[in-house]
Order: sequence, then C-alpha cells, then structure tokens
Amino acid sequence: MKRFSTRSLLAWIAFGLAACGSMELAGPNPSVSPAPAAPRVAAARIAQSGFGGDARFALCQPPACPRPSAKSLPAPASTPVAGEPLPSRSPFTQDALAMTPTVSHRSPPASASEEIEDPSPLKVVVHFGFGRSDLDAAGRDALDLAATQPLPVRSVLIAGRTDSIGPAAANQSLAQARAEAVQRYLTARHSRVLAGAEMRVQSQGTCCYAAANDSASGRAANRRVEVIFERDGGAL
Repeated sequence: MKRFSTRSLLAWIAFGLAACGSMELAGPNPSVSPAPAAPRVAAARIAQSGFGGDARFALCQPPACPRPSAKSLPAPASTPVAGEPLPSRSPFTQDALAMTPTVSHRSPPASASEEIEDPSPLKVVVHFGFGRSDLDAAGRDALDLAATQPLPVRSVLIAGRTDSIGPAAANQSLAQARAEAVQRYLTARHSRVLAGAEMRVQSQGTCCYAAANDSASGRAANRRVEVIFERDGGAL
C-alpha cells in the first residue's frame, strides 16, 4: 500500500507540473501586436471662414478647422450634433441647381394690334385764281401725291372756300364749284384708290378765312379748297 501511494503521489505531481507548463505555453503570443484602438471621433464644431464682409460660418471636423484669430467673429449660438457631418450634395444635384432657369417677372410685350394706330389725317390745300374754279398743274400734282400714299384711304373731305370780294351768293357758288372740281378730278384720276372711300363735299364762301382779306396775298390764300384724307392704320 505504501509503495502504491508513493507512486500515485509522484504521478499526480508530474501531472500537475505538466499542466502548469501547458498553461504557460497557451498564454498570449508576444510576437503578435495588439490591434490598435479605434480613434476617437472629435466633435464637429462651427468655425469662421474668411473675414469682413466675406466672413461666413461652416461646420468642420477637427483638426481641419481653421484656428480663430483676433478678427474672428463669435460663432452662432446653435451647435450641431457631435460627429454628424453635413450632408453633401451630389454633383448631379449641384448641376441641376446651376441649370435652373431664372424666373422673369417682366410684363409680356404688347401685341402688334395694340401698337398699330391710325395715322394722322393728311391735309392738302389747293389754291385757285381770282374768280376761277379750274385746277392748275400745281393743284393736280398736290392731289396726285396725297391720293397715292401707301396706306388705304378711308374717307375724303373736300371743302371749298373764297375770299371776301364780291356778293355772298356769288362766293358761295364759286366755293361749291371749286370743291366739285376737286371731287371730279380725284374720282376720275384715282378711282381705284378711292373706290372704297367715303367722299364728302361742302362749301362756304364767306367763312373760315385762312388769312386777312386786307391784302392781295391774304385774299390769294383764302381762294382755296381744303382736302382731308383719313387713312386706315396698318403695316406699310
């Protein structure tokens, strides 16, 4: 029994030594370096960029933030959440914003029909000799020039006049004869141009003097027929 006990005790001691040696061998391997610890993310903060009128504040991540100086303005009171970077716009979003057209608030131009107005009436004065009602060359040329203007004629007013020499009845008849002479010429010479125009004839012998009748030049100015052409508006 003693011999068995001694052997058993020695066996247990040997087993314990072997176990201790195996535990040391299973320890950490000194040749393998430990994994580096994850760096701590610094809290994002608001920093000033630029000075004076160009100064502005933006969110930055230390240590990339600019250092404050004596010209730095106080940062805004609101502080963003630490570690939360600002969302950046994609290049497609920036291009879309750059291509957005500017809305114009100008009033639309007036239409062509609103801009076109009837031109001013064209007035022609034809003079006559003393006691005469026939047209001379100068009178015919003046009527031809007026009747052949580019715009169509809407109406024609023919008014015969005389000077103050002679009886009123004689002057009235002479004023009417002068007006009718002009009417006949325009109708015969420019019938195509005046086909759709309204033509009116009036006469007053002792009325509406253009000048004083106390001189030869004044009386010559009063022996006349006034012709007024009213034309329609439109493009030439």
